[in-house]
Amino acid sequence: MGRSLSEAANYVLQQFVSYGVSIPNSSRIKDTYRAICNDDGSTRGFISEKDVNFNEAREAMRDFSQLEFFFEQIANEPHKASYHSILKTIVNDSVLPQDDKTYSRGRNTQAEVFAFAVCKNAGMQPTFEEPDVICEINEVRYAIAVKRIKGLSQFVKRIREGANQIQKRGLTGFLCIDITMATNPENYSLGMNGQEDALRHWWEKYMGKTVAQYYPKICYAVRAKGVRGIFLHQHYLVRFGKDYCARSMTFGVPTTQKPEEEKEWATIYKAFKKGLPNLVDS
Repeated sequence: MGRSLSEAANYVLQQFVSYGVSIPNSSRIKDTYRAICNDDGSTRGFISEKDVNFNEAREAMRDFSQLEFFFEQIANEPHKASYHSILKTIVNDSVLPQDDKTYSRGRNTQAEVFAFAVCKNAGMQPTFEEPDVICEINEVRYAIAVKRIKGLSQFVKRIREGANQIQKRGLTGFLCIDITMATNPENYSLGMNGQEDALRHWWEKYMGKTVAQYYPKICYAVRAKGVRGIFLHQHYLVRFGKDYCARSMTFGVPTTQKPEEEKEWATIYKAFKKGLPNLVDS
């Protein structure tokens, strides 16, 4: 990573092509690309809030940073064909996530590849298998169920669904849940008067309060299903003064009942944390 936004956008489009995936002009990926790049691939430069494509350009920051991260993790793999169907699915959905209140298979899949990329970056040897991803830590295989929820009213229900998937797979595991739209359904930018420390403080306080509210129900939903914990992901578009940027944040929630399970969660948490391209984790 470390590319400019337009460089990341061009890199992502080139990677889609290299994996044999054509991107329709009507797709969300092309729409966000056109919002920040000219036809020749050059940057459109500064895009003000008055620009007709401002919302699309803002969304490009989130999508291209996540996809850039994923493509970098699989860049040296020889079997490109195995990713074709996954990448083909990602290009779907509306340009703005708040316009997809129900069906959103493209961004749901993008949440899966983000979890996969974290595991890959951490050296956890992930593969795309049921329930969503299988990884390895200290020669032990773990199942990962990935969920992307759009309302906190569905929070515990979706956790239960993921726990059932892990139990069905017959492996110990954990959940990765993207709660971005659940906590920000209108997709507003998060305005911060301060800098990164202010964002960290806000995130830790907000997530601590949210998790405390649901924690007893969470533990009941995953009880005896082999779930050692949950990683909550939130990908915000943040405004520091006049500057916008994308920030990913992760919060770890243990769901263990026994000392040996707590030790196993600590091992999982430490391993997964190494792969995070995140600003804040807790």
